Amino acid sequence: MNRGFLIILIPAVLVALGYLVVFRYIGVTPGYGRLAGAMIVFFGGIWWLGRRNKRNSGSAGSN
Repeated sequence: MNRGFLIILIPAVLVALGYLVVFRYIGVTPGYGRLAGAMIVFFGGIWWLGRRNKRNSGSAGSN
């Protein structure tokens, strides 16, 4: 797995877990649907950018 991906993903997961713990501690129920939606958008963006960069990197060396 790409090291840059892990540098971003691990702190993001830790922050999300921290928010869940804090929300539970203060008695507020977090919206798991919104959290799941944000995760889908995040991973979808990573997937889309990865495909776009892979496609563009092949054509960059042909000039």
